[in-house]
Amino acid sequence: MRLILSLTIFSIHFIYGQNTIALGNTAPICFKSESIISVDSIPNNLVGIDAIIVLSNSTSSLDKTDIERINQFVRSGGGLYIGAENWPMQAEGKQLTEYIYNKSHFGTYKSQIAEKTSQQNNLSLKEIDSIPSGSSIVAFPMDYRLKVELWIENQPLILSGKHGKGRIVIDGGYSRFYCNQRTATTDLLLKEILNYITD
Repeated sequence: MRLILSLTIFSIHFIYGQNTIALGNTAPICFKSESIISVDSIPNNLVGIDAIIVLSNSTSSLDKTDIERINQFVRSGGGLYIGAENWPMQAEGKQLTEYIYNKSHFGTYKSQIAEKTSQQNNLSLKEIDSIPSGSSIVAFPMDYRLKVELWIENQPLILSGKHGKGRIVIDGGYSRFYCNQRTATTDLLLKEILNYITD
């Protein structure tokens, strides 16, 4: 019954322009956008989906086939946001980044405000001031395939880049989007991230 209800809700949202799905630790996130719907698992059919948001949990619901499907989805032109936090909230993020980049998040950082890069990158962040880093922050190693969008204590916090025909954003502080931490600034950041991965 729960599956039928979930599929019905998903179908209704899809008909009315639903094009981004979110999975993982979605419970504490308040998505204001009507184009994002939380799901428990990757749908069998990803046709019509523009982007997947993955918010890492302590245990993952993704298996090897899911990881391969997400990778193929991005390589074929889809968008992917991979959010992680301090251990243990890295399960899905670790699976995806190790599969795609052979790297995973590291460290524990305390700075409350992220530092913008001086270069023009993929996200338009010049007009956004004092971007919160998140409440339990990790970094991701630099990679020639990715551009650093935000830094935390001289380590990459948010990175972005292309993967095949698609786009990826990797974030080490997604807790800034929790309902109790959301601000106009975090909403603007989320909008820029979504604009990039769905373009």
